[in-house]
Amino acid sequence: MKSPYAFALFWALTFLASFETPAFAQEGRPTVGIAFGGGSARGLAHVGVVQWFEEHNIPIDRVAGTSMGGLIGGAYASGMDAAELDDMLQNLDWDQLFGASNFVFKNIRRKEDARAFPSRLEFGLKRGIVPPSALNNGAQVDLLLGRIAAAYYDITTFDDLPTPFRAVSVDLLTASQVVLDRGSLASAMRATMSLPLIFPPVELDGKVLVDGGAMNNVPADVARAMGADRVVAINVGDLADQETVSNTLLGLVGATLDAMMRASTRKSISSADVIINVPVEEFGSLAWRRSAELIAAGYQAAETMRDSLLPLAISPAEYQSWKAARQGRRRRDLPVPTFVTTAGFSPSDTGRISSLVTRHVNVPLDMTALEADLAELSGLDRYDGISWQFVTNESGARGLLVRAAAKSYGPPFMMLGLNLENTTSESFRMTLTARYLAYDVIGPRSELRIDGTLGSDPGIAFELYKPLGSTPLFVAPFAGIAMRSLDVIADESIVASYGQTVSLAGLNLGLNLGRDSDVRVGAYASRLTATVKVGNPGLPEIEGAENVALAQWRYNGQDSPVIPSRGIVGQSMLRYVFNSPPVTPPLPTLRTSDGLKQLSGEMNVFRSLGEANRVFVLAGGGTSFRGEGLPTDQFELGLPLHLGAYNVGELRGDHYYIASGGYLRQLGRLPDFMGGPVFAGAWLENGDTFNNGSEATFRTNLSGGLIMDTLIGPVLLAGSAGFDGRWRTYLGVGRIFAGPR
Repeated sequence: MKSPYAFALFWALTFLASFETPAFAQEGRPTVGIAFGGGSARGLAHVGVVQWFEEHNIPIDRVAGTSMGGLIGGAYASGMDAAELDDMLQNLDWDQLFGASNFVFKNIRRKEDARAFPSRLEFGLKRGIVPPSALNNGAQVDLLLGRIAAAYYDITTFDDLPTPFRAVSVDLLTASQVVLDRGSLASAMRATMSLPLIFPPVELDGKVLVDGGAMNNVPADVARAMGADRVVAINVGDLADQETVSNTLLGLVGATLDAMMRASTRKSISSADVIINVPVEEFGSLAWRRSAELIAAGYQAAETMRDSLLPLAISPAEYQSWKAARQGRRRRDLPVPTFVTTAGFSPSDTGRISSLVTRHVNVPLDMTALEADLAELSGLDRYDGISWQFVTNESGARGLLVRAAAKSYGPPFMMLGLNLENTTSESFRMTLTARYLAYDVIGPRSELRIDGTLGSDPGIAFELYKPLGSTPLFVAPFAGIAMRSLDVIADESIVASYGQTVSLAGLNLGLNLGRDSDVRVGAYASRLTATVKVGNPGLPEIEGAENVALAQWRYNGQDSPVIPSRGIVGQSMLRYVFNSPPVTPPLPTLRTSDGLKQLSGEMNVFRSLGEANRVFVLAGGGTSFRGEGLPTDQFELGLPLHLGAYNVGELRGDHYYIASGGYLRQLGRLPDFMGGPVFAGAWLENGDTFNNGSEATFRTNLSGGLIMDTLIGPVLLAGSAGFDGRWRTYLGVGRIFAGPR
């Protein structure tokens, strides 16, 4: 009788032989596996290592990656070489990809939300007040990964890629490592780089997946398990012991996470044959925009290890043969989609996305056009991300699956804002604001916005937006009540202060002119009260009804609500006052707003000169024609970029004009999760308010200061000096390019 051990060995060998090992390495040489480590932006250095390998004829037969190493590793595994990886990185818009803003893709209503509430704090109200799961929804990352993975929609495992690939992630539910080796390549890359706070997690096959760096930041053991005979680990993190630790709250949290990461990395790289430590001390983990320097650092790090790496090289002829075989497995052609299916969208959006994507059926796929169509829907800010991929149905037909990841914490949503400005050198106005936003309140695509304000100018208002069927027309009833202080300034001092209260209700009929523009025509009835709070009690007061018709147009084609790199924003308004409240006692000038007609508008244009420079022009004006309106209906200047050397409201008149222009230089950036760029600049402001043409003058202010894009919104520290001797320093938080009041 045969030995049971021999029998078991026979069946074990038969079982192993049933799995076909990818014949990606020439016989007689060891297979080489690369473990691309995580390190956020520092992971861009991997491209330099790949470049060095290519120049020295070292094949890469297996790839495992974590976090940013998963993105670079997955892109390489798809067939890209170092030059293609470099080109991809150089052409990425890092502000859109990894920053907190997707402003350019928002529709006009969401852009106005972002301008009115430029802070990055959005909360959901689905289950109480819940903060977002991340500061970036990953929408642009999804599109990037979709492009990389598009052609590999039907592979059985990631061994079928030009280079076999594994992505390492962590399942939060089971606190375990997950090695992704099959399914959607884009989803696998997205899961491994879901860095907490920056990107939301990926829910896949009942798991909640995040960045794998916490457990296996440089997955050398995974590369070894793939069958690599020689494993090279690329570490882009700092493994040195720290000399000091910050005792601040955030400092201790950061030091704890860093210690966990260093311990994980030291353990994981121990199974590698060669370790490449890229010197990254001078690079921050969010230094996305220094890709060229990081690639150079990776190349140099590989060069320092040449004695250990060159034994892995093969002859030039063998390398070219290996390279040709790898490229032969690369897919470049995409199938023609014959159908479209959707998943994850709300019922109100399903039909809309289907109609948008239908034009891509039965024609060669234009990925740029498809992404533009998806961007229109992502501009609703309703989803964490929208992705696409090819799928095959039961009959074998190939089509497009467009999938949305709904925000877990909303709708409805709540936006918060802080507005602070000094109205004079000694007086400040501060408000805390909030906006409630709900969808599908009275039918598909309808929206309800409720605003509340506390502080210097308290109030509450609502607008209900209702599209009319599938047309671009909409109706928007609105109502509200607001209180505001109106200062009378003389000789740079407040001589009187009015308390103004306005309650109103009205209706707009509108037309959407595309994603970036709309026009509205409507009317409202209001009641206005203006009483003296500070100053001479004998000054006139206002109380009564005011009924107004108005037409408005607005356009926003810029890419940021704070300091755009490009684009135009403009708005105009035509206003007619049917009747105005009486003044007690009557003004000696017999001023009245009855029959007052006003036309006003402003625009600003931004343009980039290189990566760090911005120039802008702001121009606008308003007229009351021949009318002489009440002070509450006059235009006023004395704001940043609007003759800022004057106090707010010091310049008031029936007509105004403004023409400003300036230059801004980027000094640096706040961390992406704390804000955006920091600019210093100077600008020239020209304008005036006047009651008739003979009074018009040409007032000029020279201004300069700092503008910071922070988590709570833009912060402005600046000063203005007029050629007439006026000057003022001012601090502002909130909207910067606000027009005249």
